[in-house]
Amino acid sequence: MTIWMWAVVIVILIVVELLTVDLLFASLAIAATAALIANALGYEMPLQGIAFALFATLSLLFLRPIALKHLKKEVPGFATNMDALVGAPAIALTEVGPNGGQIKLNGEVWTARSAAETFSTNTQLSVVSIEGATALVVAKNS
Repeated sequence: MTIWMWAVVIVILIVVELLTVDLLFASLAIAATAALIANALGYEMPLQGIAFALFATLSLLFLRPIALKHLKKEVPGFATNMDALVGAPAIALTEVGPNGGQIKLNGEVWTARSAAETFSTNTQLSVVSIEGATALVVAKNS
């Protein structure tokens, strides 16, 4: 295999990696880079294949798990999306009861309901959970 063929393989693997973000194809791109270097040093195809296989094995077994752990790391105590709204303060824009109502939450108007009580307009509330697009609320002091 000529050097440009290894270069094409590397580019294809990197493009696929960018589409999947699984680090599998990045590991194979590292292995293809090792084979490209072996080719550039004048080694024949059998040694290029050995370099590819060796680096693929090493990067898949050792480098990829470490990289995945850091890629998927979550910051402790940092809530995102709907989890970040649980416990947030809200204010009743309309009467809010078990059958529904509207609140202002994080600067946005939300549909809300309470478990049992009915809260009047302008009552300070706290979000207990998010169910679909509806916030379940209780009185702020609860």
